Amino acid sequence: MHKRIVILVSTFLFFVATVSAASVYTGFKEPKKGDWVVYNVNVKDGMQMEQKIVFVGEATMEGKKVHGIELVLNMTGEGPGVSQMWIEEKTEMPLKYVMQMGPQLMCMRMNFQQMMPADKMPSTQTPEEYSPDKPVVRYDTYTTPTGKRVRVAVFKNENGEVWVSSSVPFGVVKVIDNGKTVLTLKDFGSGAKPTLPVSKAIECQPVDMGQMMGGFGGS
Repeated sequence: MHKRIVILVSTFLFFVATVSAASVYTGFKEPKKGDWVVYNVNVKDGMQMEQKIVFVGEATMEGKKVHGIELVLNMTGEGPGVSQMWIEEKTEMPLKYVMQMGPQLMCMRMNFQQMMPADKMPSTQTPEEYSPDKPVVRYDTYTTPTGKRVRVAVFKNENGEVWVSSSVPFGVVKVIDNGKTVLTLKDFGSGAKPTLPVSKAIECQPVDMGQMMGGFGGS
Protein backbone atom coordinates (compact mmCIF):
# COMPACT_ATOMS: atom_id res chain seq x y z
CA MET A 1 0.00 0.00 0.00
CA HIS A 2 2.78 2.40 0.97
CA LYS A 3 4.65 1.62 -2.26
CA ARG A 4 1.52 2.28 -4.32
CA ILE A 5 1.05 5.69 -2.66
CA VAL A 6 4.67 6.61 -3.43
CA ILE A 7 4.18 5.65 -7.09
CA LEU A 8 0.95 7.66 -7.31
CA VAL A 9 2.55 10.71 -5.70
CA SER A 10 5.60 10.46 -8.02
CA THR A 11 3.34 10.17 -11.06
CA PHE A 12 1.30 13.16 -9.91
CA LEU A 13 4.41 15.28 -9.34
CA PHE A 14 5.78 14.33 -12.76
CA PHE A 15 2.45 15.32 -14.33
CA VAL A 16 2.44 18.66 -12.51
CA ALA A 17 6.05 19.36 -13.52
CA THR A 18 5.29 18.54 -17.16
CA VAL A 19 2.21 20.78 -17.25
CA SER A 20 4.13 23.57 -15.51
CA ALA A 21 6.98 23.34 -18.02
CA ALA A 22 4.56 23.35 -20.94
CA SER A 23 2.77 26.42 -19.63
CA VAL A 24 5.93 28.54 -19.91
CA TYR A 25 5.74 28.33 -23.70
CA THR A 26 2.61 29.86 -25.15
CA GLY A 27 3.95 30.89 -28.55
CA PHE A 28 5.99 33.90 -29.64
CA LYS A 29 5.46 37.05 -27.57
CA GLU A 30 3.83 40.02 -29.26
CA PRO A 31 6.69 42.50 -29.72
CA LYS A 32 6.47 46.09 -28.56
CA LYS A 33 8.21 49.08 -30.04
CA GLY A 34 11.87 48.97 -29.09
CA ASP A 35 12.05 45.24 -28.31
CA TRP A 36 15.35 43.79 -29.53
CA VAL A 37 17.48 40.68 -29.72
CA VAL A 38 21.14 40.07 -30.57
CA TYR A 39 22.28 36.76 -32.06
CA ASN A 40 25.66 35.18 -32.68
CA VAL A 41 25.48 33.57 -36.12
CA ASN A 42 27.97 31.04 -37.43
CA VAL A 43 28.26 31.58 -41.16
CA LYS A 44 29.87 29.02 -43.48
CA ASP A 45 33.66 28.72 -43.72
CA GLY A 46 34.07 29.59 -40.05
CA MET A 47 32.91 33.19 -40.42
CA GLN A 48 30.90 34.69 -37.58
CA MET A 49 28.34 37.45 -37.59
CA GLU A 50 26.47 39.38 -34.92
CA GLN A 51 22.88 40.17 -35.84
CA LYS A 52 20.73 42.67 -33.96
CA ILE A 53 17.00 42.75 -34.67
CA VAL A 54 14.78 45.59 -33.45
CA PHE A 55 11.01 45.87 -33.63
CA VAL A 56 10.72 49.43 -34.94
CA GLY A 57 6.98 49.71 -34.34
CA GLU A 58 4.00 50.63 -36.45
CA ALA A 59 3.60 53.30 -39.11
CA THR A 60 1.49 54.21 -42.11
CA MET A 61 3.06 53.92 -45.56
CA GLU A 62 1.21 54.49 -48.81
CA GLY A 63 -2.04 54.52 -46.86
CA LYS A 64 -1.37 51.10 -45.34
CA LYS A 65 -0.71 50.10 -41.75
CA VAL A 66 2.70 48.50 -41.51
CA HIS A 67 5.21 47.38 -38.89
CA GLY A 68 8.95 47.64 -39.22
CA ILE A 69 11.79 45.30 -38.34
CA GLU A 70 15.37 46.59 -38.41
CA LEU A 71 18.37 44.32 -38.92
CA VAL A 72 21.92 45.39 -38.06
CA LEU A 73 24.55 42.92 -39.25
CA ASN A 74 28.14 43.04 -38.06
CA MET A 75 30.42 40.74 -40.02
CA THR A 76 33.90 39.95 -38.75
CA GLY A 77 36.29 42.44 -40.32
CA GLU A 78 33.52 44.49 -41.92
CA GLY A 79 31.40 47.45 -40.88
CA PRO A 80 27.73 47.08 -39.89
CA GLY A 81 25.04 46.77 -42.53
CA VAL A 82 21.67 48.28 -41.63
CA SER A 83 18.31 47.56 -43.25
CA GLN A 84 14.62 47.66 -42.44
CA MET A 85 11.72 45.50 -43.60
CA TRP A 86 8.27 47.06 -43.57
CA ILE A 87 5.40 44.59 -43.61
CA GLU A 88 1.67 45.18 -44.08
CA GLU A 89 -0.32 44.53 -40.91
CA LYS A 90 -3.38 43.27 -42.79
CA THR A 91 -1.77 40.83 -45.18
CA GLU A 92 1.65 40.18 -43.53
CA MET A 93 3.12 40.81 -46.97
CA PRO A 94 6.27 42.91 -47.48
CA LEU A 95 5.73 46.47 -48.64
CA LYS A 96 9.15 48.07 -48.56
CA TYR A 97 12.78 47.14 -47.96
CA VAL A 98 15.05 50.00 -46.85
CA MET A 99 18.81 49.82 -46.65
CA GLN A 100 21.65 52.18 -45.84
CA MET A 101 23.90 52.84 -48.85
CA GLY A 102 26.62 55.15 -47.54
CA PRO A 103 24.92 58.42 -46.60
CA GLN A 104 21.84 57.55 -48.67
CA LEU A 105 18.81 55.38 -48.03
CA MET A 106 17.75 53.04 -50.81
CA CYS A 107 14.22 51.63 -50.91
CA MET A 108 13.16 48.59 -52.88
CA ARG A 109 10.13 46.51 -53.59
CA MET A 110 11.29 42.94 -53.55
CA ASN A 111 10.10 39.56 -52.48
CA PHE A 112 11.94 39.28 -49.14
CA GLN A 113 12.03 35.51 -49.57
CA GLN A 114 14.38 36.06 -52.51
CA MET A 115 16.73 37.93 -50.17
CA MET A 116 16.14 35.95 -46.99
CA PRO A 117 14.47 32.49 -46.81
CA ALA A 118 11.17 32.48 -44.96
CA ASP A 119 12.53 30.28 -42.17
CA LYS A 120 15.37 32.78 -41.59
CA MET A 121 13.15 35.87 -41.40
CA PRO A 122 12.36 37.33 -37.96
CA SER A 123 8.76 36.59 -37.06
CA THR A 124 6.42 38.75 -34.99
CA GLN A 125 3.83 35.96 -34.88
CA THR A 126 4.10 32.31 -33.92
CA PRO A 127 5.02 30.22 -36.98
CA GLU A 128 2.85 27.16 -37.43
CA GLU A 129 5.80 24.81 -36.91
CA TYR A 130 6.39 26.32 -33.44
CA SER A 131 2.79 26.36 -32.30
CA PRO A 132 2.34 25.43 -28.60
CA ASP A 133 0.00 22.71 -29.88
CA LYS A 134 2.79 20.98 -31.81
CA PRO A 135 4.82 18.12 -30.27
CA VAL A 136 7.80 19.38 -28.26
CA VAL A 137 11.02 17.37 -27.89
CA ARG A 138 11.64 18.74 -24.42
CA TYR A 139 11.55 21.85 -22.25
CA ASP A 140 14.83 23.35 -21.13
CA THR A 141 16.52 26.46 -19.78
CA TYR A 142 18.90 28.65 -21.79
CA THR A 143 21.29 31.20 -20.30
CA THR A 144 22.57 34.04 -22.47
CA PRO A 145 26.23 35.13 -22.31
CA THR A 146 24.92 38.17 -20.41
CA GLY A 147 23.41 35.98 -17.69
CA LYS A 148 19.71 36.10 -18.58
CA ARG A 149 17.88 32.79 -18.11
CA VAL A 150 14.85 31.89 -20.20
CA ARG A 151 12.70 28.80 -20.41
CA VAL A 152 12.61 27.27 -23.87
CA ALA A 153 10.65 24.71 -25.85
CA VAL A 154 12.77 22.57 -28.16
CA PHE A 155 11.24 21.63 -31.52
CA LYS A 156 12.73 19.11 -33.92
CA ASN A 157 12.77 19.52 -37.69
CA GLU A 158 14.25 17.46 -40.51
CA ASN A 159 17.68 19.10 -40.12
CA GLY A 160 18.02 19.53 -36.36
CA GLU A 161 16.49 21.51 -33.51
CA VAL A 162 15.09 24.98 -32.93
CA TRP A 163 14.85 26.38 -29.40
CA VAL A 164 12.11 28.96 -28.91
CA SER A 165 10.83 31.03 -25.99
CA SER A 166 7.80 33.15 -25.13
CA SER A 167 10.06 35.51 -23.17
CA VAL A 168 12.25 36.58 -26.09
CA PRO A 169 11.30 38.99 -28.91
CA PHE A 170 11.01 37.12 -32.24
CA GLY A 171 10.95 33.84 -30.32
CA VAL A 172 14.06 32.05 -31.56
CA VAL A 173 16.80 31.27 -29.02
CA LYS A 174 19.00 28.65 -30.67
CA VAL A 175 19.20 26.80 -33.99
CA ILE A 176 21.04 23.51 -34.55
CA ASP A 177 21.35 22.46 -38.18
CA ASN A 178 22.89 19.15 -39.27
CA GLY A 179 24.57 18.76 -35.90
CA LYS A 180 26.08 22.25 -35.88
CA THR A 181 24.93 25.23 -33.82
CA VAL A 182 24.35 27.98 -36.36
CA LEU A 183 22.60 30.60 -34.21
CA THR A 184 22.52 31.42 -30.49
CA LEU A 185 20.87 34.20 -28.54
CA LYS A 186 23.44 36.61 -27.11
CA ASP A 187 21.14 39.14 -25.41
CA PHE A 188 17.67 40.70 -25.57
CA GLY A 189 15.74 43.58 -24.08
CA SER A 190 13.52 46.57 -24.75
CA GLY A 191 13.77 50.31 -25.36
CA ALA A 192 16.03 50.24 -28.44
CA LYS A 193 15.83 53.02 -31.01
CA PRO A 194 16.21 52.25 -34.74
CA THR A 195 19.42 53.22 -36.49
CA LEU A 196 17.50 54.35 -39.59
CA PRO A 197 14.96 57.13 -38.89
CA VAL A 198 11.37 56.00 -39.45
CA SER A 199 10.49 59.36 -41.01
CA LYS A 200 13.17 58.82 -43.65
CA ALA A 201 11.93 55.30 -44.32
CA ILE A 202 8.39 56.64 -44.84
CA GLU A 203 9.60 59.33 -47.26
CA CYS A 204 11.89 57.03 -49.23
CA GLN A 205 10.39 56.12 -52.60
CA PRO A 206 10.94 52.47 -53.47
CA VAL A 207 12.37 51.23 -56.74
CA ASP A 208 10.68 48.16 -58.23
CA MET A 209 13.67 45.83 -58.43
CA GLY A 210 11.52 43.14 -60.04
CA GLN A 211 11.03 45.30 -63.14
CA MET A 212 14.61 46.55 -63.15
CA MET A 213 16.00 43.00 -63.02
CA GLY A 214 13.72 41.44 -65.54
CA GLY A 215 11.10 40.16 -63.12
CA PHE A 216 13.44 39.04 -60.33
CA GLY A 217 11.56 39.00 -57.04
CA GLY A 218 8.32 40.55 -58.28
CA SER A 219 6.46 43.33 -56.51
